[in-house]
Amino acid sequence: MAKPIAFGEYQFKTKKSATEEARSRINQYMAGSKLNASDEHFFRSLFTLHSEYEEKVGPGIDYITVELDFHRNRCLYIHRVDGSKVDCSWVHCIQPATKKTIISMAFRRAVKQIVMNFKEEQLPIVKSCPVFDTPLDYQNSHVAYSTPSFESLLDNFLTENQLDIESIPLLNPKPNDSDQRGILADEQLAKCWSGYHRANANINLMSQEANLLGLKN
Repeated sequence: MAKPIAFGEYQFKTKKSATEEARSRINQYMAGSKLNASDEHFFRSLFTLHSEYEEKVGPGIDYITVELDFHRNRCLYIHRVDGSKVDCSWVHCIQPATKKTIISMAFRRAVKQIVMNFKEEQLPIVKSCPVFDTPLDYQNSHVAYSTPSFESLLDNFLTENQLDIESIPLLNPKPNDSDQRGILADEQLAKCWSGYHRANANINLMSQEANLLGLKN
């Protein structure tokens, strides 16, 4: 059943409609742009739903900008009155992430360099998307997981090592870190996971569009 959502003066009958409104506002901006007064008011109101609202706002919001995250997708940064800045996920405000999802993102972060190295190695070889045949460059290409999916790969790793994903400790990234996903606290676990990923992941290069649609060649 669809659930309504309200923040400040804004009311939506469904979370989907709130998501569509937020995305339509963000998509009109280039990276590095400051939000106009109307959009800033919208997102200031939305941010009050964030589970870490007080920590994100800190001494106060000066202004908000649109930036690009590690996947080259638009995201929002709060610029505080003391000169510091921090990313703030508007998606998390509408659809709060579960603990399992947050830890899963930390495992993705732990193999980010492996994935980025693969992308750089493959770009001179895979010149077009195997699904849509569009030319690939660093900006429009994504590294996608074939069978097993990332989720299955991680589940298998956890099972083989008798680990409960929700009990794995994380460290918070530094505020100036462009990647705000959590960090695996156990360095040995991170090393073991990286080795398992190298040996078992089946990844390939395709366009961002094909990857986001879940299409495989």
